[in-house]
Amino acid sequence: MSDFISLYTAFSGLTAAQAGINTTSHNIANAANPGFTRQRVDLVSRVPYHQRFGMTGQGVDIQQIARARVAGLDTQVRTSASAQGRLDVLSNLLAGTEALMGEPNEGITAGLGGLWSALDELSLDPPNSAARRNVISALEALTANIGNVAQKWELEAHSASNLLSDYVGETNNMLHEVAELNRLILSTSHDNGMPNDLMDQRDVLLDELANIAGVTVTTMDNGSARVSLNGLSLVSDTMVSPLAYDPSTHTVTHSSGAEVDVGGELAGFQSYLQNELPGFQTALNTFVADLATALNDQHALGFAPDGSPGGALLTFTPGSEARSLTVAITDPSQIAAAGSGPPVAEYDGMNIEALSALRHALAAEGGTANLDDSIRSLVSHVGELTSAAANGARSQNAMTAAAENARMNTHGVSIDEEMVNLITYQRAYEAAARVMTAVDESLDTLINRTGVVGR
Repeated sequence: MSDFISLYTAFSGLTAAQAGINTTSHNIANAANPGFTRQRVDLVSRVPYHQRFGMTGQGVDIQQIARARVAGLDTQVRTSASAQGRLDVLSNLLAGTEALMGEPNEGITAGLGGLWSALDELSLDPPNSAARRNVISALEALTANIGNVAQKWELEAHSASNLLSDYVGETNNMLHEVAELNRLILSTSHDNGMPNDLMDQRDVLLDELANIAGVTVTTMDNGSARVSLNGLSLVSDTMVSPLAYDPSTHTVTHSSGAEVDVGGELAGFQSYLQNELPGFQTALNTFVADLATALNDQHALGFAPDGSPGGALLTFTPGSEARSLTVAITDPSQIAAAGSGPPVAEYDGMNIEALSALRHALAAEGGTANLDDSIRSLVSHVGELTSAAANGARSQNAMTAAAENARMNTHGVSIDEEMVNLITYQRAYEAAARVMTAVDESLDTLINRTGVVGR
């Protein structure tokens, strides 16, 4: 009886070694697959049986083919990836916004400097028609610079909004893919073990979802993955609750109608559209209103050569100041250079001097800053936020890389380690086979040769 048990024990060793060789082969084949998780054979000793001389083991059972996956490391990587996605998107968008300003050589500050120079030139020779046309040209150049920046920012907002909408759609597609993988995983008999490769495919999607939307992932007892945002379920088993995007408010909502606080790349787009860019646009509109009001008020105090009082130099539509800013005069003779009249003295340039002096007057930001400082403050603010976002993205990248490396050290395939395992399983297989040969020879002696003495 014990010989048959030994044969059964040796066979279990063969089976375990073969499973180890197959698993090692699978690991080596996927060593370059970034989404693959190293697999291992979990073995457990069989319950021993009692003999007269004590308990004897009956070999080994394969408990499962398990993934070397640590949930805590996944959480760290996904949390870091969410922050990385947000900062990367925000940094890129802000860099584009700053570049569109064309500072310092072709932007608004250059246009404003050109206007002050033109006014200075005219103040030296008020009746000079060329100097008067130069003032109008400087005004037109300044308004064009401002309008170009405003228009480009609007196009940038439109582009970012479209991308945000596309990313929400991509997120919903991935949610459906996760639900389908949940279905396939749940349909696999747990008695035959978990479908590790399907779970790897699902984890790749979950990593991408964390980067794009900052989702939270919970692995359920039945093996399915629950995906949620702010506690609201997006995927539960095979059920999907998609997200929706409202381009008018740049909000993302759950299928229940509740607004969700997204993370990842979606958060970067959303922050840019709801906070950073509107802040820049408001500041630019405020500057334009201050500029136009200051120039128009001072110009109204002067007189044109024909004795008529000065009219508006610039006009705009309230609420869309930068986008609608235009030059109100086209005739150089309409420039009210004189400070008194009528009659107007030919070389009276007192009002032009006063207009030129506005560059130093506290005419912006409620009387707390001059016009030059006001626009420079906006340019500096854009640059500071852009630099901060870029620095944040670089710092976060180091943290993300560290988290990914820590996970890779556990989840990834080491060729050296697999080679050691392969040799171990090979030797175990050879030894188990040798045991079976020895038992077979013993049984042959027992069955075919016992009792033949004396025949």
